[in-house]
Formats: sequence, structure tokens, C-alpha cells
Amino acid sequence: MPGTSSRPTPVDHELPEAELAEFAEIRSAERAEVARRSAVAARIVAGHSTDAADCQNLLAMLGLDAEAGKLAGLQT
Repeated sequence: MPGTSSRPTPVDHELPEAELAEFAEIRSAERAEVARRSAVAARIVAGHSTDAADCQNLLAMLGLDAEAGKLAGLQT
């Protein structure tokens, strides 16, 4: 058709400030929970490791942080 474009037109998806703040708060809480679970997982791995090298290798394979696991132990 003449005069029509196959390119999509931009759509304005502006959200109210309250919704943006709520979304940011939810994302922040999610990040904190993921960090907490990762720290707990690191402590569990450490508890089941045969030695420090085994622990380091297992944590690396799982993408876990030993330092976070140590901090989790201090918070309990």
C-alpha cells in the first residue's frame, strides 16, 4: 500500500513513578535473596568438601563465591 511503512512505530511505555519505584524495590529484594541463597549454597559446598582445594574447585564450577559464604556465616 502506498504511504504505509513496514517499520514498527515507537510506543511510549512510560510508567508512573510509584510503579517504577515498586519495580526497583522488588528487583532489589530479588537480588538480595539470590545473594543469600548463593551464600548458603557456598557454605553447604564448603561443609561437604574434602579439603580447601576441593572446596575451591567445587565453588568455581558452581559459580559460587567463597567470600559470600563466609559473610553468610557471620550473619546467622
